[in-house]
Amino acid sequence: MKHLQSGQTLNTLAENVPVLIVQFGSDSCAPCKAIHNRIDRWVTEHPSIGSVYVPVEEFPQLAAQENVFSVPTVVVFVNSQPTLRESGYFSLDALLLKIQRYLKLLDLS
Repeated sequence: MKHLQSGQTLNTLAENVPVLIVQFGSDSCAPCKAIHNRIDRWVTEHPSIGSVYVPVEEFPQLAAQENVFSVPTVVVFVNSQPTLRESGYFSLDALLLKIQRYLKLLDLS
């Protein structure tokens, strides 16, 4: 999972792939690190999916624009539209299953 670079926008990144997983996190958040590592491994098995990590300390305005007020938060863009969102305490397994359903609908699995 690559880190968001200054000047990049989520809309631009989402336009380049059919499914984009965006994780908002913090370096001081242990669950954020665990989710980051897990998504990183999962995405390597699904080459059509893009992923990006947004450190909220570096991009507070972007986090506010995306209505992210707690970490970890994961937003999934499907066909450039924010489609799934989980925040705080959630099941990453359940979220990944939902993403797999979209992959099947898009014939990308």
